[in-house]
Parts: sequence; structure tokens; C-alpha cells
Amino acid sequence: MLTPAQYKMRAIALLTSFVVVLFLIFLPLYPDLKPGSRTDGLTFMDNFFNSLSKYSSDFIQEQKDRAGKANGTAVNATLTFKDYKDPKDKGKTLAPASGLAQQAMQVLNKNGFAANADGANLTVKGDLGKLLNAAVNDAELMYKNDGAALTGKYQGMSERAAIYAWHNTVSGLTAHFKKAGQIDTSNLALGVASKALEPAYNYYQVEAKSRIKYLLPLLLALGFYVLYTCWYGFGILYMFEAMGVKLNH
Repeated sequence: MLTPAQYKMRAIALLTSFVVVLFLIFLPLYPDLKPGSRTDGLTFMDNFFNSLSKYSSDFIQEQKDRAGKANGTAVNATLTFKDYKDPKDKGKTLAPASGLAQQAMQVLNKNGFAANADGANLTVKGDLGKLLNAAVNDAELMYKNDGAALTGKYQGMSERAAIYAWHNTVSGLTAHFKKAGQIDTSNLALGVASKALEPAYNYYQVEAKSRIKYLLPLLLALGFYVLYTCWYGFGILYMFEAMGVKLNH
């Protein structure tokens, strides 16, 4: 049985070291996504787990095969875009619908599709299979972190803007075909939007890493998380024990 003084010393040792480690975690001491740059420990671990999840989120080839099923399906639709609002301030418009429609028209025209923007409305005509395949090909470039290829292709437009334009267009077509009762066709477009364009956009500049290859670092990271949680918990427990507070069942 430990004395209050011994509990106190243990509590001080655990909580002090906990705070020191926490301070080191928040310092920019760890490699960031951009070579040569540094970031804090939380961002570093977030990037690490994103790398592992990106490796298992590659559905590009699957979506290429599925897009081929839409070959020969004619598209003649008018899509209505919405303003892009600031996620933190819904009253603030970051990109007006008319601008997004213009970008979508530029992307479609560059890939050989007939498209015309009129305000927030975009009229598009062409072969759905070819359109979806073109979207997946651009998504593949983004997924492989080759943003330069996209900015070179769509001059004056950033790589993220190009993929976002594709996503707006394909999502609009998803709703268009669903409204027309063509559920299978709608699902083909939905798959391209959710399994090709969205992962490509969200994982851009993240390096894909195999969980098998990085199993040891993964286990060490998870082990540290459990240890660090217990570290703090026992520090608090010993502090209350030193104060004479007893926990009874």
C-alpha cells in the first residue's frame, strides 16, 4: 500500500511527463506532406493514417470498367448548379454557381463534349460512357498526385477546380438520370462521383501506403495512443489517491 506522499510523487511524475510529451506533439518537428516542410505531431499522424486509407481507396480501374457500361448512352441534359458556401459560414459564398457552371463548361469542352453555360445552368450533350471515362481519367491523375498534368490541360484552372467541376457535372447527371427513372445509369454516374472523383480530390498530395508494409509503425502508433491515454488516466488516479479520495465499487 502506497502512502499519500508516494501517490503524490507518482502523480507529479506522470502528469508532468504527459504535459511535456503533449508540448512536443504540438511543436512543428515532424515531416509534412510537402518535402522539406515540418508540421505538428497530430497533423503528422493524420497524414499517416490518411496514407494508409488512401491505399485501400483506389477504385479507379473499377470505375473505368463500370463507365464502359454507359457507352452509347446519350446525354442531353440541363444541370443547375448551386453556389459553393463556406463550410464555416453558410452565409458566405466562396464560388458563385455561374462561375462553377463556366468551369464545368470549360472542362467538358476541353474533352470534346458539347456544353454551354448560361448563368447557373449548364447544358451538356454527348455520350455518357465517354464522359464518365474522361472524368475517371482526370481523377486518376489527381489520385496519383499529378496535379501539374491537370493544370496544363485546363490552363487557367487549378487541379482542384477541375476535379470539382467534374464532380458537380457528374453529380448533376446522377440526379438527372435518377429523376428520369434510369436508376442503373444514375448509379454508374454516382459511382464515378463517389469512388473516383471524391477520393482523388480528398487524398490529393497524400502518398498511398500499404498497411502490410507499414504494419509495425501502425501498431506502434496505436500502442502509443493506448499507452498515452493510460498515462494520463493513472496520473489523475494517483493525484486523487494522494488527496485521500477513494474509489469504491
